Order: sequence, then structure tokens, then C-alpha cells
Amino acid sequence: MNTMKSADAITLSLTSSDSHKLVLTPGMGSLSVGPSGGTRRPDLVVEPDQTINWHVFDKMRTGAGSNWPRYISYEGNDTSLFTWMRERETEEVTFAPCGDLEVDASDANLGGLTLKPGRHRIRMTLPRTLRRLSIMGNPKLVDFDVPVDGKWPDMYLADDDSGILSSVDGLPYLASVRSLGIRNTVLGTPFDCRSLLTLRNLTHIRLYGAMAHLDALAELPLNGLELRFVSDLNGLPDLGTWPELSYFIAWNVEESVGKTLRKAVKQLPDSEDSFFGVSQLRSKQWFIEEHGLPFAGWTSKNEKTASKAYKAASKILKTATTKAEARNTIAAFVETINGLAGIETSERDDAGDAVALLAGVNPTLMTPEEALIWFDEIRDF
Repeated sequence: MNTMKSADAITLSLTSSDSHKLVLTPGMGSLSVGPSGGTRRPDLVVEPDQTINWHVFDKMRTGAGSNWPRYISYEGNDTSLFTWMRERETEEVTFAPCGDLEVDASDANLGGLTLKPGRHRIRMTLPRTLRRLSIMGNPKLVDFDVPVDGKWPDMYLADDDSGILSSVDGLPYLASVRSLGIRNTVLGTPFDCRSLLTLRNLTHIRLYGAMAHLDALAELPLNGLELRFVSDLNGLPDLGTWPELSYFIAWNVEESVGKTLRKAVKQLPDSEDSFFGVSQLRSKQWFIEEHGLPFAGWTSKNEKTASKAYKAASKILKTATTKAEARNTIAAFVETINGLAGIETSERDDAGDAVALLAGVNPTLMTPEEALIWFDEIRDF
């Protein structure tokens, strides 16, 4: 990547070997979180209030002919990003402001948006075209308007800076939402499902992490329910509670109730418009020892190999004394991943997350930035 600075803008020139993501962040030497949630180095460091010449991307395309970059992760205060997208369709944007902002993005041609408010307040008029909206952080720091001819997108709330999302009380903008996802810490203070009962328009719920009072879901007219990384399913209503249920997923959930769910979905009426699946049942011990590793979404065989390699690398790094030892250990881990079949873009990001975690095992020998440089040098996926 090359950059050219003028007095009022930064123009970017990127090579065809760059990924589908573009990450811009202020602050030298920092890491950034891209749309997938994976930790990665920024492609460009910018000042918080620096104006970006977004039009440099107007004619850029992927090999398949779609607009490039497909995903943009930007940390700063340049809201002209949304003005630019009035003329240029973009799949996904992650936006983290560096101050309180009010943004009219109603005419932006954008499919998915992730907002990371940090400690700042955001008021936004949502794009008419928006289909997915995520808030990673305190949802009480954001507020939304919807254009008269627009509609609410699918919403997703992720845990706040404390790692806990305990309820959706006090969020009036959720009143009209029909599809809502909740991501909470996997182990720790659970999300209170009773707080969902004020959202009478909900018909599809996606729950991730620690949950409490699952019995309250019986009072909602659900046609879709998704459960992921839920270590305690006690109180979950019988699936027959929802006569309109046509979509149900239980994935990486505790095995005792999970086995009952697996039998229950076989009794549900099957059709072209329905989907029911229960997979990756886990023991209580798995949630305590394994859930923090980034390989849970991989195929079972690859997950076991990657987890074993990670634990072996972590054990060596705890007693390593030189940077050379650290690099060799990271290299051995990455070479193991190189040998796995079917590593896609999301798994590449997961492997990068694992390398960054390994760097934290012995931070006196390497920084996450150094470890990720080694990762990029060694990986062939």
C-alpha cells in the first residue's frame, strides 16, 4: 500500500494482493478490529480528523467484478465516508468515531454497518438500504432515526467494554425491531431474557453467550431462534411453544439439553422454507477450558488440531527466554495451520487472532504486531 498526503486529504493506492478488507485507524502501532471481529494491523494510520479521499476507490474492483474494498473498517471522524457511499455501493462498514458525532447516512448505499461507540455518543439517520446493523459497545450511547421510506434492519448488540450485556432495558430504538441478536460473555454475568419482553415486534432472536430466564422467550411470537455458545440451556421452552417456528439453530451449546433439542427438531415439520439444526454439543468443561480459543467455528478435525497446536505453543512460550524461541514457536504453530485443509478467509482471521493471543503469553519477548508480522511471513493460506 502507498499513501499520498495533501493538506486536506489522504489518497490511498493499494495493490491487487490486498485482501477484501481495508482497515484505517488513528494512532501509530495499534491494532484494529475488522468487520469479522478479528484482530489485525491497520492498512493505514490516519489522524482522527483527517479527511480521506474516498473516491480513490471508485474504479477499484475485486477479481469477481464487485466493488473493492468490500469491507471498510474506519476509526476517525470523517463522516464523508457515508456521503461517498451515496454514489458507491459498499457491503460492510465498521465505524468507530473518535468523538461525539451526528450523521445523516440515509442516502448511503450500504448493506451492513457495525458501530463501535467506545465512550462517544452517536446519533445517526440510518441508510435506507441497510439490512444489518451491529453495535459493539454500550448500546445506550447510540440513537437512531429511520428515513420515512426506510425500515429497521436486522439488529445485533455485542457485549460492552466490560464484556457484559445484561439487558436491553432503556433502548427505545429497539421497539420496532423484528430481528435481534445478542452477544454476551460466554462465562460470567448472563443476559436477562426477560428484558426482551418489552419488544413485542420481535419474531427472530439470535442469542450468543451466557443467558438467564430463557423461559421468558415463550411469551414472544418467534418464527426464528438461534442459540450459540450457550453453556446453560435450563428453562428453554419446548420448541412446540412456537407454532410458527421455521428456523432454529443450536450450535456449540451444552450437551445435556442439546441432546433433547436434537431429538425435538426431528419431530418438527420439514419444508423448503424451514431449517432446524443442532450441532457441536459441548460439555461444561469445554466451556471452561476451550471456548476462549478462536477455533470453535472450524470443522471438528481442524479445530482439534489447531487447539492442540495452540496449547503446545502456549506451554513453550511460558518458559521461552529469547525472541528467537518465540518466533520459532509462532512459526511451528502457523506451519501446523498451513497443513490444514479448507482454510477460508474467516479461518485466516481466526488464526491471526490466535497468534495475537499467543503474543500475550510472554509479552516480554514479542508484541502482537511482531507476532502478526511473523504470521504473515509464514502462512500460505
